[in-house]
Amino acid sequence: MTRLITLSIAALCLLTVEANAQVTASSYSNGGTAIATAHGRGNTRLNSRAVATNGGYARSSITGRGVNGGFAAGDSRAYANGGVAISDARSVANGWGARSDANSVARSYGGFARSDSLAVARGAWADARADSEANAFYNYSRTRARAVDNRLPSTQPVYQNFGPQSVPRSMPRSMPRTFRRW
Repeated sequence: MTRLITLSIAALCLLTVEANAQVTASSYSNGGTAIATAHGRGNTRLNSRAVATNGGYARSSITGRGVNGGFAAGDSRAYANGGVAISDARSVANGWGARSDANSVARSYGGFARSDSLAVARGAWADARADSEANAFYNYSRTRARAVDNRLPSTQPVYQNFGPQSVPRSMPRSMPRTFRRW
């Protein structure tokens, strides 16, 4: 009986958890092909935009996924005027202080531009940000950006005092002790 009540309360808590996902995707084409894709999962804010003109090909894509208290945000934009512009951004966040931002922009005028970006943050106070931008004017352009902040989850305060055993024997006791940040 108590197991049934515990399971009922756990199911009720899972149903009342609020997961916000704000996702927008828009594409515009004037004589070209424009594809905009955006995904999301809990606690995300994602924007995807693709614009193609004069026979150009523009593809923009973004993937979120900030769950368990983390927050994933990002923008992905591709603009092509007679060329090819591809932009990707992916943002992953986890943990209770994790925040991840990934922004990617690709612009092409008669050339090929590609821009990738990835930001991953996991852990207690993790924070990651990645921005990439590629511009091509009748030529080839490619950029990548990656920011990974995998801090270990901790329930301890940010600054810890490890006591006298952390002081090296060569250091006099009268010198100030350093605090480590984990």
